Amino acid sequence: MDEHRPYIPHLTLARSRVPVDLAPYTAALDGFEGTQWQVDGFALVRSHLPASGVPGEQPRYEVVRAWPLGR
Repeated sequence: MDEHRPYIPHLTLARSRVPVDLAPYTAALDGFEGTQWQVDGFALVRSHLPASGVPGEQPRYEVVRAWPLGR
């Protein structure tokens, strides 16, 4: 990695630019099971966050590698 900080693998579930109390949201989802779905692949994705400071600019995502999952 040619960045200014060490790479730390992680899984991003949510992102906010300001501190947010997520307790009400997690409490609302307590017991939620959702609809079953099947995964047929897994991908490692690199995020390229906006550096320009332009409001509304979106991050770019790059699939670094993908793996199919067998049954």
